[in-house]
Amino acid sequence: MKVLVVTGGFPLASETFVRAQCSGLLAAGCDVEVLALRPGDGSDFDEQERSLGLPARVRAASLDRPLAARLLRAPLRAGRIGLQSPAAAWKSVSPWSGWRASSGRLLEAFAALGDGAIPRRYDIVHAQFGPSGIVASELRRAGLITGRLSVAFYGYDITREPRLRGSAMYERMFEDAEWILPNSAYLAGLLREAGAPAEKVSVHRLGIDTDRFPFCDRSGRDESGPWRVVAVGRMVEKKGFEFLIRAIARLGDLPNLKATIVGDGPLRPELARLAEDLAVGDRIELPGWLDHAEVGAVLSGADCFAAPSVVAADGDMEGLPLVVVEAMATGLPVVGTRHSGIPEAVRPEVNGLLVEERDVEGLAEALRGLASPLTRLKWGRESRAIAERDFSHPRLIDQLLKRWSVV
Repeated sequence: MKVLVVTGGFPLASETFVRAQCSGLLAAGCDVEVLALRPGDGSDFDEQERSLGLPARVRAASLDRPLAARLLRAPLRAGRIGLQSPAAAWKSVSPWSGWRASSGRLLEAFAALGDGAIPRRYDIVHAQFGPSGIVASELRRAGLITGRLSVAFYGYDITREPRLRGSAMYERMFEDAEWILPNSAYLAGLLREAGAPAEKVSVHRLGIDTDRFPFCDRSGRDESGPWRVVAVGRMVEKKGFEFLIRAIARLGDLPNLKATIVGDGPLRPELARLAEDLAVGDRIELPGWLDHAEVGAVLSGADCFAAPSVVAADGDMEGLPLVVVEAMATGLPVVGTRHSGIPEAVRPEVNGLLVEERDVEGLAEALRGLASPLTRLKWGRESRAIAERDFSHPRLIDQLLKRWSVV
């Protein structure tokens, strides 16, 4: 199966799941190309990705190149296309094809695929995030690529983007796509409300390689020592880390409870100040950004995981944060909010507890409910079982390939 994966920046440290899915498709025998619409953030590929040859399969565009530079290149690019397909050349620049065509962005994206026959032929064009799906749809409408269109949605692309860019932004893409694949049932409902045909929408979860997040037996730990809650993610509003810090401050009667919040982002200085202002700076560690292996080590050393996510002021939301599943795979119980897809992984009093968004007192009481090592161990074993059963990466890659194989 020849697959074109269309994504935003690539590779990105914050979107390892995109790289993991590409690697999984390669490992399953697919012929994969990655069309990156923007440069990555400089993060490196890991050993497994390099062994599969993923770096050599990335075709990098620069959709944010200045307008003048794009338009300067447009006549030559369109002329080359026109030698094979005058119709595709016209559609790739015509205002009737939309502003991405008339601004040279479609040509910018297509040029990254290199020279070759027009249209470029693929069995599947798989877009990561809704906005990339729009670009893929327009490339296909212009006759520059062919292939059945599959679009994955992960959170902000259906919770925030339609508010900012208009509710009709996905209308043509919904019409074009053969599969619309949100990673949670909550997002599936939002997509149907936004006009996605119900028969095209089906939940496809992101998976993890459970071997890379092995179960950690915590039964032999010193119960009299400190126990640690960990949270991981970009330090932005929707992650809700402020409320975790405030909850820790309310648990002065649990001095052995420590917290590590891994990640970086615009709110990190503000969160550090909040911890100091609430006199819990000595109980809360903010180590900054850590690589994949370092995050795994932090999870293995933890006793529970927190996912205090909230709806941001601009409407941005999570889908189902993959790090929640990674934490579960190591055997951690989870305290989370009733936010988007989190309740689809965290089952109350089975492998964790759920509270309402921004409920500091509720979050504090949930953490108090995990003060018992026996509870943490019991629920942690259930977390591992759920991760293996519902979020196994190879199983989900196989499911995706079977879905695509149905004409």
